[in-house]
Amino acid sequence: MFGGRRKQRDDLFDRSFRECVDCGADVYVLAEDCKDCGTALELRAS
Repeated sequence: MFGGRRKQRDDLFDRSFRECVDCGADVYVLAEDCKDCGTALELRAS
């Protein structure tokens, strides 16, 4: 019925996280420190 139309993946969720430089855990981009290891994180502007 929809002829092969695929829903495009929203990468907003993927862009909302970054990798901790110390332990590699996914951390919210606005977080001040890693939830897993406690490493202080720098905010990055892009």
